[in-house]
Amino acid sequence: MELLRAGKHRNNGPVHRIIKSKGNHNARYRVRRMVIAFTVLITMLYIGKILLGFFDLQHVHVSIVLAGNSHYTEGDIYDVLGDNLENIIMDSEAKTVTYLKENLSYAKDAYVSKNYVKRQLTIEIIERVPFARLKHLILTEERPKEANQQNTGKKNTHQYYLIDDAGYVLEAITSERENHLALILDEGIKEPEIGKQIKTGTTQRGIHIIKLVRLRKPELSRHLTSIDARVSDMITINIGILPMQAWISSDMIETGLNHIWLFIKQQGLHILQREKMRVKGTTFVNKRGNNKDINIPETVTYLDARYEDTLFLGGESR
Repeated sequence: MELLRAGKHRNNGPVHRIIKSKGNHNARYRVRRMVIAFTVLITMLYIGKILLGFFDLQHVHVSIVLAGNSHYTEGDIYDVLGDNLENIIMDSEAKTVTYLKENLSYAKDAYVSKNYVKRQLTIEIIERVPFARLKHLILTEERPKEANQQNTGKKNTHQYYLIDDAGYVLEAITSERENHLALILDEGIKEPEIGKQIKTGTTQRGIHIIKLVRLRKPELSRHLTSIDARVSDMITINIGILPMQAWISSDMIETGLNHIWLFIKQQGLHILQREKMRVKGTTFVNKRGNNKDINIPETVTYLDARYEDTLFLGGESR
């Protein structure tokens, strides 16, 4: 009996509950994972709702920003976007910029940004600026490189264009439009493409000359009317205040322009006419001792400024 009571006493002692820590940890971990998963799901659904709302054209606000533009209006931009607006909204910004530049000849650059929260698409357009006019002669056959300026092959038509300072064709125009801009002559068997750059040496030389005149001789640039650089060693320039065409060479453009300006500034033509009256019929002696008449043309038709230290006047004589 005592042994049984002793055993019973031991059983009635303090009882310690055994806790399985690993199983309890796993339960809390599962609950935590479920909470995190639910939070992520709600977040993704919210983001998805924003995205779906953005791509819903009825709720997207398209904002057009024209930075210093003078050609396009917001309506013009919307017309170009047209039925392609849905693709533009879903495409990347880079694709949208490419599309705009391909379809807007005046677009020099474009910036596109998307705000998904505000459901706003912003398009900023920076335009090209008209720099010169281009008269392009369409040839029935390509002119040989060795041909002179007078033999330019058969021409059947020509067209005028506006170009920017890099040679990009902005639009086709009439001969009377924008006639305050200098005219560059070029030719070819293919018509220039609107929105594309003309890379021919003729057009690029003409652009270079206009830039140089504006930079170095701004007084002369106001009177520059046309440039024909189809023959590189005899570039023909017409200046409004000079009653004759002037010739310069592609390897001495700046020198030639300087000679032309000095001739105009020093009233070379008036001096020439005065001297012409004085020396008419007079005989001079050249270095070899031979008599030689000075032949001054009755009508001066060109000023040759292709040489470093000399100006030549040429024209028709009786």
